[in-house]
Amino acid sequence: MQSRSVERSFTRGVAWMSAGSLAARAVTLIGSVMLARLLLPEHFGLFSAAMVVIGVVQLVTDLGLGQALIAYPGDTRKAASSIFYAILATAGAAAFVVWVFADALAAVMRQPMLASVLRALAVNVVVMAAASVPLALMQKAHRWRGQAILEFTTPIVSTSIMVSLAFLGFGAWSIVYGYVARAVTMLVGVWWLSRWRPALEMDWTVFASLFRFGKWIVLDRLSAFVLLTMDNLYLARWQGTKTLGYYALPYNWVNLPVQQVVLQSQKVLFPVLTQLEDAQARAEMLLKACRMFSFFVAPIYLFWLLNASLFVEGLFGPKWLPCVPVLQWLSVYALAHALAGGLMGSFYWAMKRPELAVFPFWAAIAVATAGLVYGGGRWGAVEVAQLFTLAMYVRASMMIYGLVRFYHVPLSNVLRAVTDGWLAALLASLSAATLSHLMRAPAPVELAMGIVLHANLYLLVQGWLKYRKPLQYYRLAEWRTTLPNAGKASPTS
Repeated sequence: MQSRSVERSFTRGVAWMSAGSLAARAVTLIGSVMLARLLLPEHFGLFSAAMVVIGVVQLVTDLGLGQALIAYPGDTRKAASSIFYAILATAGAAAFVVWVFADALAAVMRQPMLASVLRALAVNVVVMAAASVPLALMQKAHRWRGQAILEFTTPIVSTSIMVSLAFLGFGAWSIVYGYVARAVTMLVGVWWLSRWRPALEMDWTVFASLFRFGKWIVLDRLSAFVLLTMDNLYLARWQGTKTLGYYALPYNWVNLPVQQVVLQSQKVLFPVLTQLEDAQARAEMLLKACRMFSFFVAPIYLFWLLNASLFVEGLFGPKWLPCVPVLQWLSVYALAHALAGGLMGSFYWAMKRPELAVFPFWAAIAVATAGLVYGGGRWGAVEVAQLFTLAMYVRASMMIYGLVRFYHVPLSNVLRAVTDGWLAALLASLSAATLSHLMRAPAPVELAMGIVLHANLYLLVQGWLKYRKPLQYYRLAEWRTTLPNAGKASPTS
């Protein structure tokens, strides 16, 4: 009974979070296309270089205490107040350090304009820290609708500001100001929706208990950040902002499904898993999550892999064609990142072994570091994309192996769940690529027709392969039962 209740909460939470985020992503995607046409690759590269610094600082200031609070079984409100002031103090100190050393960091990365951008983005460090505890409380209480509202409103505000300022000629600063506006909107919204206010108390015993768990979350996030930003840092330092721009644009796009499906679902999955004490129920949830994520992300990445040229020229214009091979390699990379690496950390956290999710990151970082050292400063965007694809598959393989051993799930079952939808997506993508070669229409028209063909063929083929009913996914009443039932198969069958 508990398993069914938790599964319903997971499905409902994913539905709410994805609905809010999907609406916001639609606005974000439109804004991304407009920004790509209004700005230069150098503008995207400068912002990406700044986020290498700001991103890692934001990860450290959280101290992993938000995730620790979600798993904490004691007095939640007392624990929340105990960690709030520690997070805020750490964030203030970190923002001050960024402000002081901004010029030195800009000199190291050979980007003089970077210093002023870093100082502006330091505001985000404190703002996001102030929002972390009430956001964790909303996740712990399964307040999915409130989080969906935040997912919907914050990107709309930031995208509107970015596009408006880019049109007015603000260049890279249009992205910077939009990013700051996003954080401020998140802060105001989460404090209004959560209704939580910190008490004037600090229990060091509770703080120490939470920090013992949270320190591994920090190491997990830091390791993830290092792996996911080494490529940007390398290109910014050795190849310049133009090459980084050709890398950053497709990188941001391949990360959109990860943010939409995996990261949104992680916000639901971890709080839900903390309620499951039975290993068998968690194993079933593992297969269910893998199938659900594969169903949504496999057709996107395989479409990009086989239709990268059509996608880039049709959406961004001919000036972005040098990033086509980068998009293809990063699509292969993202299949491992989204389907194997991205969601499985929640299972290690839920079984109170967060350190086991850190070691695969270290192995992947070692592979990436060895490759970058071997390549010296000669490697361009394509070679870097190839290297980090290899590193991500090393990480994903170790994550899968650890969960298979812990839950005693047959590896074949996990692999079938992870690759669910790949065959249908591959056939649909090949058909879309064939259509684009046969047509003689403007690139945007070819892209639109290719997407429509791809989406419909994917649903038809997947419906036939799984249910012998090609129209299964065209019946809206069936979606509620189709997706939740995708994970009902026993993990030992």
